[in-house]
Amino acid sequence: MLIKSSGTIAAATAIVLLAAGGSAVAVSIATSGFGGPSGPPGATAQPQPAGAPATARLPGAPVTAPGPGGQSPSTAPGQPSSSPTHPAAGPTQSLGPGQQPVVKIRGASAAVLAMGSARASIAALAHSPQLLSDLANPIVRGGRGGTTTTVNVPGIDVAAFQHPNGAPINWADVAAAGYKFAAVKGTEGDYYVNPWVSSDVAVAKEVGMDVTAYHFAIPNVSSGAEQAQFAVEYSGYASGPQMLPLMLDIEYDPYVSTDGTNMCYGLTPAQMVSWTSAFVTTARSLTGQYPIIYTTANWWDTCTGGSTAFGSDPMWVAAYGFSSPPMPDGWPAYTYWQYTSSGTVPGVDTPDGTDLSDFNTGLAGLIDPGSQKNGVGAKVSLQVSSLAAVARQPLDFTATGLPPGLAINGLGMISGVITGKVGGADPTYHVTISATNDGSPAGSVSFTWQINMAAQVIATSPP
Repeated sequence: MLIKSSGTIAAATAIVLLAAGGSAVAVSIATSGFGGPSGPPGATAQPQPAGAPATARLPGAPVTAPGPGGQSPSTAPGQPSSSPTHPAAGPTQSLGPGQQPVVKIRGASAAVLAMGSARASIAALAHSPQLLSDLANPIVRGGRGGTTTTVNVPGIDVAAFQHPNGAPINWADVAAAGYKFAAVKGTEGDYYVNPWVSSDVAVAKEVGMDVTAYHFAIPNVSSGAEQAQFAVEYSGYASGPQMLPLMLDIEYDPYVSTDGTNMCYGLTPAQMVSWTSAFVTTARSLTGQYPIIYTTANWWDTCTGGSTAFGSDPMWVAAYGFSSPPMPDGWPAYTYWQYTSSGTVPGVDTPDGTDLSDFNTGLAGLIDPGSQKNGVGAKVSLQVSSLAAVARQPLDFTATGLPPGLAINGLGMISGVITGKVGGADPTYHVTISATNDGSPAGSVSFTWQINMAAQVIATSPP
C-alpha cells in the first residue's frame, strides 16, 4: 500500500479499468467444514451473517483460472514479464507514454464502467487521501532493508502505482534483497482490477516469497459478500503453498468529495460490522481461511464502534510514527505491521515510495498447504511452512483430522503411509494444524485431504 504526498497523488498515472457485473449478485455462505481459525491468540468467534444462498461465480467472470503467473512460457523464472496478463484481460494493448493496460471485466453495466473511469487515478493507489494525511510522518525503521533476523521478517506491498509507465517489478531483485513476503493490490469495490496482480503474485512466488492479493473495500457500492466474491474471482486468488490469506483493506472512504458521505462510507458502526462480517464469512467459505484485515486503529474504532468480533482474522495494522503500533479494538497483537511508506526496494521502480512491513515473529504465520489428494497406500511427506520458521522461531506443531496412517512431528512435517481398505466411497478429512511459539498458542490452519479408495498405491521407500 502506497503512502505518498497529495502532490504525488495528483500526478499519479491514471489507470483505465474495469467493471464488474452490473446487478447485485446473491451470495450464499455454504458450510465450509473448515477447522479452527487461524490468527493471533485470544481470537473471538465470528458473527454469522444473514442472507440468501449465493451463486458460485460473478456474472461474466472468467471461466478458467489463469495459468502460473499468467505469463508467457518464455518468461524466465523470477524475471519481470514484459506485460501484465489477467484471466479477465482482453488482447494485448498498444500503450502510449504514461498509459497502463486496461482490464475489461465482462458483464459490466454502464454505471459501473463510469464509476471505474471516474475513480481510476485513486484506484491505482492503495490508500485514501485521509489515510495518507494521517500517516504522513514515517519513522526510520527500515534501515536494515530486507535483512531477516530472529525478530524481523520483512515484507512489502505494492499496487499498480509500483508500475510507473508500465515498468515491471523485478521480483528476483526484491527477494535477493531479503524480503520474504508481499501483498499485491488486486481489486477495489466491484469495479477495479489491478492489471498486474496475476503476474506479480505468480512471479513473487516463483522467487520463493510468500504472497497474497488484497481487496480495497468500498462498502457503499455493493455488499461485503459480493465484494469478497469479486476479490477472489478477479485477483486470481487460490489457497495453497506460499499463499498468505486473502487480505481485506478497509479504511477511510477515498471518495467523500464525490459520494457525499463520510470517512465511514455513510454506514453506521452496526452496518459496517455487518458488511465486514459478510466479506469475512464469504472469503473464508471460498478460500478456507480467515482473511487478513488491514486497517488503522483510528478508522476501525470510529467506523466499527470498536468491534471486537474479528479477532480470528490476522491483523495487518498500518501505523507510522510509532515505536509500537496502536492496535484496533479486538486484537491483542498485530500479525503484520506496515510501518513506513518510504522504502526503497531493489527491483521496484518507486524510490522512497514502497511500503514496508514486518511479520510478528511471536506468532506462527502458518501457510495453508492447500487441499490434498492421495490414494490408499500413498507415502506422504508434506512440510507445513510458516513465516515464523523463516526467523528460526521455536514452533511446535500438532494436528487433528489427519487421514489414517499419517502423523505430524514437532517441526511440522506430515509423513507416513495412508492406510485403508480398497473400495467404497472416497472419504474427505478436515485437517487442522496448530502451532505454538515458545510454548504459547500462535495460530492454526485448516485444509481438506481426500483419499482415493479405488486402488491400492504401492508405497516404496525412497532410494
